[in-house]
Amino acid sequence: MSSRKVRIKAPGKARRRVPPKTDELEILIRDLASDGRGVGEAPDGQVIFVAGVWLGERVRVRRTRQGAMTETVLLEVTEAHAHRVTPACIYHTQGECGGCPWMFMDYEAQVSAKQVKLASALASLNATHLSCPVNGSVRQLGYRNRAQLKTNGRELGYLGASSHDLADIETCAVLTDANQALLSRLRDSLPNSAWRPRSKQKWIALDIDDKRDAPLIDKRQPFRQANDSQNAVMRDWLADKLASLVPEGPVLELFCGNGNLTSVVAERNPHAQVVAVEGDEVALEALAALNLATVTTQRVNLFDDRQIRALISSLPSINGVVLDPPRDGLKARDAFGSVFSECSWVVYISCNLATWQRDAQFLQDQGLRLTQVEGLDMFPQTPHLEVLSVFERQ
Repeated sequence: MSSRKVRIKAPGKARRRVPPKTDELEILIRDLASDGRGVGEAPDGQVIFVAGVWLGERVRVRRTRQGAMTETVLLEVTEAHAHRVTPACIYHTQGECGGCPWMFMDYEAQVSAKQVKLASALASLNATHLSCPVNGSVRQLGYRNRAQLKTNGRELGYLGASSHDLADIETCAVLTDANQALLSRLRDSLPNSAWRPRSKQKWIALDIDDKRDAPLIDKRQPFRQANDSQNAVMRDWLADKLASLVPEGPVLELFCGNGNLTSVVAERNPHAQVVAVEGDEVALEALAALNLATVTTQRVNLFDDRQIRALISSLPSINGVVLDPPRDGLKARDAFGSVFSECSWVVYISCNLATWQRDAQFLQDQGLRLTQVEGLDMFPQTPHLEVLSVFERQ
């Protein structure tokens, strides 16, 4: 006979679902969170996060609490910021689409808020002596050369604000003209039974790019910076910085992708060997097609300590490092310790201020000093900020 014990629940012991508690209150927005929402404090001391508001505004919200979960909905802006504007998109106004959370503020205020966040990060790194300008985008609308749409075969658009609901859209104010035309053609094919989700899927992903005439269906597209004009600014910035960091030895580029920055490094320093490292095989094939004479490539998972250490053992003595990682940043930074503790300089381009701040502290711990930093607004109408920085060994 089995010795396994069987526990039988006593009647009446089932856990009861706690009913939600809802109230309305007025709060002052005292800060902006990293995801762009406003931060305030309820009269009972609870910290409140609410979308669609700005620093210094007084707003009325509905708060719903259930267990540990709190949901806050904006009801009314009772004291509006002087720079609040009418959004350029009806889907934002109606609260359907969550793609451009800052579209209700004028662009000057958006750039200023990003500069404040960058300055705060510098303060935590004891680098308040550095200026930290933010390069605004020439185009605040019509700039997105690529996007990911969602469809269930009947509707087509983006995910709704703070939800998994589909916002069915006919136009998008931030798409380039070519992508807007493609969106219209895709909508003309609705309803489309081929786009019905399978099994437990809620939707099909359609990735569009203004260099293609058709979308990729449930297939990740190779990386490309989504704002062409700002990408040009970033490349020019890198070329300018490399002019003062002329390498006397090899340059290591991490997360090289398809060579967007590799070509700048190779052109600016034609006599230096460049070792370009990336985990995506398709991206490396695109880089190889550029035929850069001084560039050699290696396919390495840059989040895997074992593969990184194998890479380091094969490297020559590195003079400088260029890196532009995804949002996770230099997650396996400890595995690169010997490289960063010996190289003369690092140019770090980041798409996530929080992970850049963490990694900047690590680089400073390796004896590298933060000497230059700027912000780049790659995505107007959103809280996203690109960080361009230089670290040098003193």
